[in-house]
Amino acid sequence: MTIIRRIRETDNRRIAEIIRCVFDEFDMPKTHTVYDDPDTDRQYELFRDEPLSVLWVAEADGKVIGTCGVYPTAGLPKGWCEIVKFYVDSNARGKSIGNQLFAKALSSARYLGYTTAYLETFPQFGGAVRMYERYGFEALDHQIGNSGHTATSIWMTKKLCEADFADADMEWEVLSTQNIIHRPHLDAYCERVKLPNGKIYDEFYHLHFAPVVCIVAETPDGKLIMERQYRHAVREVLTEIPAGIVEDGEDPLTAAKRELSEETGYGSDDWQPLSVEYAQGGVQDNKMYSFLARNAIPVGDRHLDSTEDISVHLIDKEEVLGMLVRGDISQAPLSPALWKYFALYTDLLR
Repeated sequence: MTIIRRIRETDNRRIAEIIRCVFDEFDMPKTHTVYDDPDTDRQYELFRDEPLSVLWVAEADGKVIGTCGVYPTAGLPKGWCEIVKFYVDSNARGKSIGNQLFAKALSSARYLGYTTAYLETFPQFGGAVRMYERYGFEALDHQIGNSGHTATSIWMTKKLCEADFADADMEWEVLSTQNIIHRPHLDAYCERVKLPNGKIYDEFYHLHFAPVVCIVAETPDGKLIMERQYRHAVREVLTEIPAGIVEDGEDPLTAAKRELSEETGYGSDDWQPLSVEYAQGGVQDNKMYSFLARNAIPVGDRHLDSTEDISVHLIDKEEVLGMLVRGDISQAPLSPALWKYFALYTDLLR
């Protein structure tokens, strides 16, 4: 029985063996290829350390027989990924295993958010090239990106996104605007607008808030830093992740570091951006910047604002995921950051 699963650390030696055996079998170039690439011997670590990547492994009777993966190779255009490490053991070919691995990698590229797939190969792999063409890959006349595998001579690409939006004729025209509230961090406007169908809407209320940051903070032992805080607008105490306003003159990352320290007393030297989203695009124009802070540790005392009364809790990530599933984390603008963290930086949703 053949299964397809994610790479494990114990697969490193076998994967390197398969790759180099294929090069020996077809008498392929050994330099400036994956054959002499030092990362060939550490595939698990390579893919573990890049959240927007995946390496699928085919296993039969407990033995690895093939691989295929997705990786954001340096130098590729924004939104592009490379289909990498597509190799199948000689004894496993002709059984559709390669096709299954390749299809799995393409599917992964789509859900990881890539818009274009790119690959590099050799004319000796004629069967694979024909399969790429069946999947809609088209030839390029030059190499793209900085894989370091300059000995390759066939380069191909495929568009992954079928959605094509034509939005220019959907925009509204602002006929007049009046600032009706002007307070620190908040402005409210009443606007008279004209819709594309010609209809006039006399009272559209547009709220302008300061940008906001939120932080998924993970301790060295894998717990998440969560908060409980009373929210007067809904008259409830809510479970949240650290968050706050970007002050004038701050960039979002600086604000995130400050908010984590002020609200929890924790800090981190390992920050990754998660997402940038509108908090509520229907009526508000402010953005929310989400970050992941890894290896967060206590760095000092908390410094809460005069209206803040926050309790800090270190909770196992599995329990936090359960809270999301149950709906116990009900601050809608904060949930996407947690879902993206669980999807890209843990195995709990895989």
